[in-house]
Amino acid sequence: MKKVLLSTVALLALAGSAGAADLPVKAPRIAPPAPVAYDWNGFYIGGYFGDALGHASATTATNFGTARWNDKGLTAGLTVGWNWQVAPTWLLGVEGDIGWLDLDRTQLNWNDRVSVGVKTDWYATARGRVGYVAGPSLIYATGGAAFVHLRDTFGGDAGAGIGPTTNTDTKTGFTVGGGIETKLSRSWSAKTEYLFIDVGDNSFGSNPYAVAGIPTTMNHTFHVIKTGLNYKFGEPFLEGLPLFGTNVNLPANHVWGGFYAGVNVGGGISNIRASGGSTFVTGGTEQDVNSTGFAGGGHVGYNLMNVANFLGSSWFIGAEGDIGSLNLNSSEADWNDPTHIFADKTHWYATARGRVGTSTGPALMYFTGGAAWVNLNDSLTIAGLSSGTSRTAGGWTFGGGMEVALDSRWSARVESLYMDVGHRTLSVGTSTADFKDRFTVVRAGLSYSFGGP
Repeated sequence: MKKVLLSTVALLALAGSAGAADLPVKAPRIAPPAPVAYDWNGFYIGGYFGDALGHASATTATNFGTARWNDKGLTAGLTVGWNWQVAPTWLLGVEGDIGWLDLDRTQLNWNDRVSVGVKTDWYATARGRVGYVAGPSLIYATGGAAFVHLRDTFGGDAGAGIGPTTNTDTKTGFTVGGGIETKLSRSWSAKTEYLFIDVGDNSFGSNPYAVAGIPTTMNHTFHVIKTGLNYKFGEPFLEGLPLFGTNVNLPANHVWGGFYAGVNVGGGISNIRASGGSTFVTGGTEQDVNSTGFAGGGHVGYNLMNVANFLGSSWFIGAEGDIGSLNLNSSEADWNDPTHIFADKTHWYATARGRVGTSTGPALMYFTGGAAWVNLNDSLTIAGLSSGTSRTAGGWTFGGGMEVALDSRWSARVESLYMDVGHRTLSVGTSTADFKDRFTVVRAGLSYSFGGP
């Protein structure tokens, strides 16, 4: 995942210089706006909401294999920071946030009566930011320290009425990510941001099958995708807030309407759950399949602008399609059943979606949803005997993001897509596993507008 993040930051840096590489074009369709000074310097405070995904794994000293856990939930919280615009096009800053992290799931491990689970309550980060300023928009990378308050659960024997061991702790680790922020006025800005959080291992004494003194080690990583609204101190508080009927449209010469095409690069995250059991433990047990990897490809679309006006904000609708590589590959040996192997591999994905959102002039903020396809392989192997399927699975996708103008033709974006492409049941002997195939893609993109109405 670290390599994926470096690729994403590299694309964002390329986006910052795209205007300089623009090919000559004919006279612009609209006159350039009057110069506007956008001041990013100083303190700001804000709030955010978004999605969170968690991956965890549990291992013990006396059993082979790993118990996996994954979950998807919500996050919301507060942000405070300070920016220093060191040059007209470059910015340094520090930022901290604290928020609710709503992940809570406990399962019975595959073919066993042992509980495995993680519950998170809150998280916080303290980060630096470095970014490229494109007029009223900021494209940035960020990284620093992360803290997550969580409760781990492992062990027990549900059949014998013995409860698992739980351990509550605040873990410290690191976070890296990036995002896009755009001015709504001198006072207010909106942003879309992705953070990868790794708080490492947590070891504690557990009691699998009531055997005391056997330690469990659990590893935790999290993915946070959030949208926020920030207020910069020293500026009029009500200026630019659409809730108060003010016009948030800022001068911009970008051609948002019509056809566009572009490329994107980022990361894929799997949240696959295989549920079922055997004649030994029937139903109700699960083995999750976790993986992260590269995602990247191309997209094309069409925007129809100014379809409605609501409290001074211009709204648009559009259609977009994309296809690209989705390189996820995981093979998991189940805890306490090392001959039980759960595997999943993806090759490519594609979507056909609608987009709806609002334009601030130099930026688009939008939701998107539609159909999704993922080419993948699911397989279940038990004691050398395998059952597998290779198919292109179809389903649905939903997400959102932010796109900002770099010049009259080029724009950069950060967005996320959640995809559910159904399930497939596999059987080996007396064991049956139902693979529920779900994925999230977080990506940065660069688009070129061909113009239009």
